Amino acid sequence: MTFARALILPVLATAATLILWFSGENRPLFLELHVLLLGLAQTPWIYLTLIGDASFTPLPLVFFLRRRPDLPWAAVLAAFLAQVITHTLKPLINEPRPPAVLDITILGPHLMHGSFPSGHTTSIFLMAGLMIMGIPLRVPGMLLWGGLALLVGLSRIAVGVHWPVDVLAGAAIGWLCASTGLVLGKRWPWGGTGRGRWLPICVLAITGLYDLSGNHAGFSGVTWFRVGAPLAALAWGLVDWRAQKR
Repeated sequence: MTFARALILPVLATAATLILWFSGENRPLFLELHVLLLGLAQTPWIYLTLIGDASFTPLPLVFFLRRRPDLPWAAVLAAFLAQVITHTLKPLINEPRPPAVLDITILGPHLMHGSFPSGHTTSIFLMAGLMIMGIPLRVPGMLLWGGLALLVGLSRIAVGVHWPVDVLAGAAIGWLCASTGLVLGKRWPWGGTGRGRWLPICVLAITGLYDLSGNHAGFSGVTWFRVGAPLAALAWGLVDWRAQKR
């Protein structure tokens, strides 16, 4: 996928963000989606929103540490860029979250400020972009990752902590950062070769250990998922590393 084609999703998502923002339809759309999504189910949205956590989303990259070391390296570059953008925009815009202005059902922690953009949506679209553009995937794989990213974005509306504009902006940022990370990784391949490969390995190990240190997302009843997934990722990484040493 060329960089120009990779811009299609960010451009469309940004356009939709601006339309909702200036048309005044952002809040009405949130209320409609929030009620609709919660009416379908509750528990699945909790697990989907956990997948979008910035410390949880990168775990699948352990499968590529030996086979495609350039991909985790591109992820490190993309994630650094995404963190800078999101953590600059959140305090700068300081948009109140839905619970701060609406009486709605909240699943999980009652977050009040720093709504724009959605960090969870940024993380999952970054990962989806890496998979779709970096491997690249065939159509079934593209649909799987694209669908997962969409559901995680919707989960932020379902649990009641993000507006539609936050989700759309997060999708644009995540996808754009993934594209940029892949380009930078090819131009500066240090982290995908030689001793530089240890940087993505260490980042993923720290991420997995951080996930094991507590329920940072603030949801109850999901310990098996919060602990099981990082344990599985760390175990796979250790086995794969030992296999590489033989």
